[in-house]
Amino acid sequence: MRTIALWSPLPSGSGITALAASLPVVLAMEFKLKTLLLHGGESGGRVEQAYSLHNQSLDHSLVTFQDHGMNAVDRLASSGRLMPENIRDYTASLLPERLDLLGGSRETKSESVETLPCLMTQVIETAVRGYDLIVADAGNGTPNAVDQAILNAADLILVGINQNLRSLEMIFENELLLDVIQGKPSGMIIGRYDRSSHCTVQNVKRRFGVKGILEGIPYCSQLTDAWNTRTVLTCIQRGRGGMDRKRESPLYQALRSTSLAAVEQLGLPSAGYSERGA
Repeated sequence: MRTIALWSPLPSGSGITALAASLPVVLAMEFKLKTLLLHGGESGGRVEQAYSLHNQSLDHSLVTFQDHGMNAVDRLASSGRLMPENIRDYTASLLPERLDLLGGSRETKSESVETLPCLMTQVIETAVRGYDLIVADAGNGTPNAVDQAILNAADLILVGINQNLRSLEMIFENELLLDVIQGKPSGMIIGRYDRSSHCTVQNVKRRFGVKGILEGIPYCSQLTDAWNTRTVLTCIQRGRGGMDRKRESPLYQALRSTSLAAVEQLGLPSAGYSERGA
């Protein structure tokens, strides 16, 4: 069990994409897990917007970013050369030897769209043999075919929600949620969480009978600014507050708690993790 999918039934407002970009950074740093981040959107979209990828060289390689991502991997798969050991060659390294990002597809032709779900499935099945963990952004709302392939392959689905009771009532009454989860292990993540609201984590658990993982990720203006400047990686690293975590931010603390819950749910090793500073 090595694949986490992040998805929200809401069209917007859950913060699920920001979480998908932030969570793997914490997983890679805290648990020493070799992690691959990918998504079901187009090149340059979704989690790719969190990082300054197109303005930097990638491992000083002779190839350009256009030779990376799903299109490059597609060429490997078409020629039968897609292997666990060579997927990394077509990713952007975010944390050396720890966290890589596989960019989305640049193809929009109908024939390419039809083949992308199968490619995504093949990529995940191959990557799990070369990485300790895969974190995948499966988007918002009704999943497209590629996002559905991610959800089908997931071992754990983290569902993004908010503190709007009307939205929560629609989510828990809507068959879309049950259709997406399909009996898989899952958890709920309240994005942009306001601790002073009456709609607390505990109240949501009681009112809607939520079992298992339910975490609140607080709103953080620094993360919003970091998203706008494509410096989310630096923002999360600073939020750790140093090796002793004396200045650990509420955002990082929540991400760390969510990471631990996910790792425990997946049964992954957490020997390198320390509760110090919690």
